Amino acid sequence: MVRLSRDVLHVTNQKHGDIFFFNYGCFVSWGFKKFFEEKLLEYVRDFSMHPMKNIESDNIFYHSGQETRIDIDEKSRLDVITLSATDPQIKLAISYGLAQSIKLEGFEEAIREVIKKNHQLPEEIATRGVISLSRRAIFKRTGEIFIARRSINLNIEYLEMPEFFWRNPNLEPYYILTKKFFDIEGRVMALNQKLDVLQELLDMLNTQVQHSHSSLLESIIILLILVEIIVSLFQFHIV
Repeated sequence: MVRLSRDVLHVTNQKHGDIFFFNYGCFVSWGFKKFFEEKLLEYVRDFSMHPMKNIESDNIFYHSGQETRIDIDEKSRLDVITLSATDPQIKLAISYGLAQSIKLEGFEEAIREVIKKNHQLPEEIATRGVISLSRRAIFKRTGEIFIARRSINLNIEYLEMPEFFWRNPNLEPYYILTKKFFDIEGRVMALNQKLDVLQELLDMLNTQVQHSHSSLLESIIILLILVEIIVSLFQFHIV
């Protein structure tokens, strides 16, 4: 059976489990084997828009119990979800948090790659006073940083409280439980700090480009003045 709401497509199979597809490119599968999930991932890839370079995924075990909670198994060190009921709505509430966590992981990885690629630039400025990149290369780095920052800023709304819980406040505790376990709020704060680092890198590169441009203009002006002096001296000599 398939149900479509504003931001979630729910596909259910009573013999196996539930799958929740979110409109920002994540899906959460309950009760299906790993090989099926891998096939499903390949299938939905053809319908994706602007897919990320690397696919982020996470595996969490779940079982039934007296109280709904999320723990870390001491022996296996794996995350385990305990469900007090098999209500699909409870699964959906938890899935919102799981999807946000994996979406956030994608953002974190994207920022790590950009920062890692450009981490040596501040050191170069501190030791040499300039960046050892051509003007064209600086423009390319600036564009990459801007695209990464813009992409995350445009999608940051997916990490906020979903409207689903405005209409279903009784399910909000399950979402909050998931958010706390995966420390989504703390990771969002850390993400914003990393975005600030990207902005500083962007500002630094822009300053370097402006400095290089100013230096070029100064060199041209000095050259023109020198040419004018030489011409004047030549004219004076002829006279």
